[in-house]
Parts: sequence; structure tokens; C-alpha cells
Amino acid sequence: MIFQRASKRWSLPVLGLVAALVFLLAGPQNEASAHANLSRAEPAPNSVLPESPDRIVLWYSEGIEPDLADIRVLDSLGEQVDNGNVTAVGRPVESVFVSLPTLDNGTYTVSWANVSTVDGHRVRGSFLFSVGEPISGEIKLDSQSAITNPQEPYLRWLVLLGGLSVAGGLLLELAVWRPVLNGIAAVAVTRRVGRLYFGGMVVLGLASVGQLLSQAGSTFEVSWVGALGDPVRSTLETDWGQSWLWRSAFFVVLAVALAVRYVRRRGDVDRDSGGHAPRVDYMAYAALGASLLLLIPVTLVSHAGATPELELPAQISDYLHLAGAAMWAGGLFHLALAVLPALRGVDAGERRAFLSEAMPRFSVVAIIGAVALGASGVFSAWAQVTTIPSLAVPYGITLIVKTAVIVPLLVLAVVNHRWIRQRLAGSDEAGRWLTRTVIGEAAIAVIVLLLAGLMTSMEPARQVAAREGRGLPDGFVDDTISENVAIDVAVEPAKTGQNKVQVTLTDRRGVPVTDATDVRVRLSFLEQDLGELPVPLVDAGNGVWVMDGAVIALVGVWQIEAEVTRLSGFDARAAFRFEVLAGAGSNSDAIRPDRDFGRVLLGAEIALIGVALLAVGVPLGGWYERRGMAFMAPGVAAGVVGAGLILWVQYFAPVRTELQTNPFVPNEDSIAAGLAAYASVCSSCHGVTGVGDGPASGALYPSPASLPVHVPLHTQGELFEIIRSGVVGTAMQPVSDELSDDEVWHLINYIRTLQDLEPR
Repeated sequence: MIFQRASKRWSLPVLGLVAALVFLLAGPQNEASAHANLSRAEPAPNSVLPESPDRIVLWYSEGIEPDLADIRVLDSLGEQVDNGNVTAVGRPVESVFVSLPTLDNGTYTVSWANVSTVDGHRVRGSFLFSVGEPISGEIKLDSQSAITNPQEPYLRWLVLLGGLSVAGGLLLELAVWRPVLNGIAAVAVTRRVGRLYFGGMVVLGLASVGQLLSQAGSTFEVSWVGALGDPVRSTLETDWGQSWLWRSAFFVVLAVALAVRYVRRRGDVDRDSGGHAPRVDYMAYAALGASLLLLIPVTLVSHAGATPELELPAQISDYLHLAGAAMWAGGLFHLALAVLPALRGVDAGERRAFLSEAMPRFSVVAIIGAVALGASGVFSAWAQVTTIPSLAVPYGITLIVKTAVIVPLLVLAVVNHRWIRQRLAGSDEAGRWLTRTVIGEAAIAVIVLLLAGLMTSMEPARQVAAREGRGLPDGFVDDTISENVAIDVAVEPAKTGQNKVQVTLTDRRGVPVTDATDVRVRLSFLEQDLGELPVPLVDAGNGVWVMDGAVIALVGVWQIEAEVTRLSGFDARAAFRFEVLAGAGSNSDAIRPDRDFGRVLLGAEIALIGVALLAVGVPLGGWYERRGMAFMAPGVAAGVVGAGLILWVQYFAPVRTELQTNPFVPNEDSIAAGLAAYASVCSSCHGVTGVGDGPASGALYPSPASLPVHVPLHTQGELFEIIRSGVVGTAMQPVSDELSDDEVWHLINYIRTLQDLEPR
């Protein structure tokens, strides 16, 4: 589930406005012409071009701030495709342009933003154009194999074997067998462990060099020999290459520490037949530190580094996964290949005494490692699989196999801990059984690491499942009742490209409502600020209103609002949220782990590790014994960090207000709550219809803003801050003492309906 090699990918760029938040600096105006609105554009909105344009040019109705102008051209997946060189023309600036590379055939979204030099308002909007085909957001992708580089899984496997065996061996030596081993056995074990360190370093070093050559060869499509030279140099300049260099630096430090330690220990053993060094083994601790630091660069280029909006939590979890694997699997390798074989020629009594004291120590280390592995494994599985249907793809199937293989490993571990360990002090047969079961555990661990190398060479399950449409809805349908009218809204297929939008009106008995004079639908993209997309509907008769060619160009969460005007009765309204997927098998980002849940899950993971530390610390004397304190203190720290992270996410985590999404759908209940809030704190200045003619407006300077004009020009996050914090230099005072945050959001839903009170 971890240790991915692929180059670090940045998440999809967030289409935020570059302009600063300037709120009504020159005083509110009541005319729409007082903003730098889009006058014309080349190419024209909704145009179909035979070939790619070389730039996008926009003209505005008045001067704009040149440094705050923004134009971004996005493909149907939200990837920015322009050259990023926004240039202003004229003084005062009334037009801007951005150059383009040669675009592939397809539909593109132009998102623009500016800040007026007249009133300081930020205005934004968007439109579509298409190259070489009718407007459609559809992108066709070639099928991909599960593993693109056949050497990659085995190289990853060898890196894990080498790195974890060295780190786990050092930890096992310092925490388990060095404190209790003496006499002839110490000399034999020391020699075998030294050879295993050397073997692990050789495997790690060769596999790392192999990874570099494989990465360079795969990137530049040359052989390993052909990769020598410029391909390798170019690869080392990438994020992956920088991580490889850091890993190599820690490898060198580790090698030097082990070499110095080996020379010192040989002299110590020659002087002391007991095998104990007469000085503190600082080099062992330095080597352990380097081996653990070496694991950090591995996590930086793992699947975790490409987890949308969860890169850091996922990388922390991955590191804990690696550390847990070193504690358990790495320790098993040394027990199976060095410590237990070295005891075969030792006196039976001495061997039994050592095993009876050392194995409980190893159990403590292994339990903590197993808890870290399990907790972080849950996080990684959730982050890279996310949905149950995703388990049906190669990554998910391999995860299931890996989990199944771990079961006998756990069974053997329980047998060792609950049965064999209790009999080591008085039975040589128990020692022989211990050797067999430890070898079995180590062999299974090797298989598990091979499966881990295989998994981390694959594309995450959620991406493959999303492209294949596994578990994803085909279209959107929902309904609600407003003013005794049942409003049924359907969007088909709810994918990028042309969609059919249909609104069906019936009364509570299911009889079609035929007295509607107008039905309007507005689409809003909630993940980026693109303004609103109006969808004109045609009366198809019998209460059905339809548009067959509504173009939706971006993947993500959208909000659809339907407004019904009737000859008789009250107007009705419905609002829903739904997810738009990419067309033609390009939905790689449609399944995304939730950021806040991921943070909470990481907090629970850290807290669980803390509980495990406390659980093993109490039997060792708790706070009253030195050994117990060694586990109690980090256990409490982990518990506090984990619980603190959970609380921070729930109550204190910051959000981006400029692109903040209203948590409440603008349905009847929300709008009613907003109306009550408006009547309480707003209507005295802004008036019943929001145009700024309230009873208190005459005494105010500048005059209250006309909400039907100004509200559509701001994002909901901006409106939230304006209402909650007020506007300096105006009579718009903060309402944070009068309205809760939820009431402010309801109020925003209400004032966004005031534009509908203007004549149609």
C-alpha cells in the first residue's frame, strides 16, 4: 500500500481568483455598469474553432488593475493548459490576454477575474469554446496496463527487504538481544548479525541503483545502459531524483556508522570475551537514526504523495507503516537468519535463559510494530481504495491477497506469544519450535513485502475504478416538494460534455403542473469559482421542461437550482448537489478520499499507537520503572497528538473563505431561515427587496448596496466574510454577535434569491 516510486504528482490545480479581496472600497454602486464586466472575447464564448487559437483575449467595460487580472484556460478535467503569461494591454487597462500552446481537439473553459479601478470590485466569470469538434468535455484515454515497468515491483521489494532488515535489526539489537546476551553466544550472534547488516546494505544499495536506472530508462524509453549519462542526470533533477539523492545520503551515513561500529566492536570483542563493548555504542544509535531517516524519502515519492489534499497525512501514515514493518518484519529477519541460528552451538541452559528473557522483549517491540502496521494499513487502504467497488481492480485484488497472506503471519505470531514463549525457560523443544515458527513468519513477511512492492508499482485502485466507472452513478435524479409542487430534476448522463437537463412538475397527487410560465435552472461549480451557468429550458408539455444540450465541462461537485414561476399559486424552488464525472473513461479523479476524514483517521491511528505503547508500558512498571517510562512517555505524547489532531479537524481547522462552499443547499427550509435572519438584521438598511431602500438607508453614507446587483458578483465565501465581519468605511457592520455562522449561510442562500425579484 506504500513505497510508490512514481514521480510526485501535484493535485488538480485549484482555480482561485488571483485578485485580492477588496470589498466596496469606493462605496457600493447600484448600477451593474459600475463593474469591469466582460464586453467581448476572442474566441467568442461558445464558439467552435477549426484549429487551436494562439491566445485568449478579453475586453472589459472599464479599467482594471493590471496586476490583479487573471485568465485561466482549463481542459475538461480542470487541468490548466494555458502558458500562464497573463498580459494587460492599455492604460487604463481594458483588455488582457494569455497565450496558448497548440490545444488538442476538445472543449475548454476560460475562467477570468479582475478588479475594477473604479470601485475596487472583483468580477469573475467563465465561458466555453471548442477546438476541432462540437462543444463537449469528453476526453478519450487509451487503456493502461496495471504495471508499466516490469522491473519496478522487484526493485521495490529488494529496497524494502534491505532497508527494513537493517533498520529492524538495529532496533532489535539495541532493544532486545544486546541487553540480555553475554558470553560465547554474544560473539557468535554479533558476527552473524554483522554479516546480515552487510547483506542488507548490499541489497539496498544495488536495488537503489537499479531503481535509478530503471526510472531513467522508463522515463526516456532507453535501456539501463542507455540511461547512463543524460537520462540519469535529468532524472536526478526531478522530485523523484531529489528524493533518491536524500535516500542515498542517508545510506552513506548508515554505511559509515556501521563500518566504524564494526571496527570498534572487533577491538572490543578481542579485549572482552563477554562480547560487551566497554563504551556506549554511539555508532549503533547513529546507524539506527540514519536507517530510520532513510525511510522518509521513500514515503515522499509514495502513493501517499499523490493523495489528493491528503499528501502530508498520508505520508505520515506511510512512514508509520514503514517503521512498524521495520519493528516487526525487520526484527523477524534477524531472529530467523542471525540470532536463533547463532544459538545452536551454545549451551542449552544459556540458550534457554537468553530466549526466556529476550523473547518477551521482542514481543513488546513486535506488538507495537503490528499495531502501527495495522492502523496505518487501514489508512492507506482507505486512501488508495476508498470505495468497496474499487477492490475489484488489480490493486484492490492484490490488497485482498496481501491481507489474506497476513492472516497466517498473525496466527504464528499469536502461537509464539501465547504458547511457545511461556515454555522457553524450561524446554529445549519450545526453542526448536520457536525457530520453526520464526522462520515461517519471516518467510511470510518476505511474501508480504513482495506483494507490497507489487501494489506500490500499480496505479491506486480508486483511480482505476473511477475510470472504469465502478460504483459511480450514471446520471443524477432527485426530487423535492416546494409550495405544493413536486419538482423532479434529472441530469443525464451527469458527465462532462452535453447533458440533458429535465425538470418535471407535478402536484402532490402526481398530476402534471401545467400552469408554469417559466422554469429556470442555474448550475454552479462548487469546487472552483466559475460563476453560474444558466440553463434555458423549453416547455415540452405535460409539466416537463427540457434542455438537451446543456454543456458541463468540468469534473466535480455541482449545484443545480430550479426556479418555477406559475400563473396561479406561489413560485417554487428546488436545489440539489451532484457530482459530474468525466466522459469516455477519463474519470481518474472521480473517487477522492475525504480530506477531513483522512485527518481524523490519522489522528485515530496515532492515538491507537499511543494506546499500544501505554499497554506494553504498564506491565513493565509504568511510570515507576525506567523501562516502563520508556513506553509510557511516548504513549501519552502520541495519545495527546492523535486526540489533538481529531479535535483540531473538528473545531479549529481553517478553511479558504474565498472558495468556501455553503454547507446548506438553498432549499425551502434554508431560504426561510435566511429570510428570518434578513428581516432581523438587514432589511432596515437594504429594504424588503434588497435594493438599498430600507427605512434607515437615508441617513447612511455611502448608501447601502443593491443586493440584486452586488450579490451575484461575489463568491459565497466572500459574502460570508462580508456579512460576518462587515466592510470598513461603510455602514455595513459585523453581524457575528447577532447571527451564528449557520444563520449567515442561510442568509446568503436567501439574498441570492433577491435578484429573482427583479422584473423578468
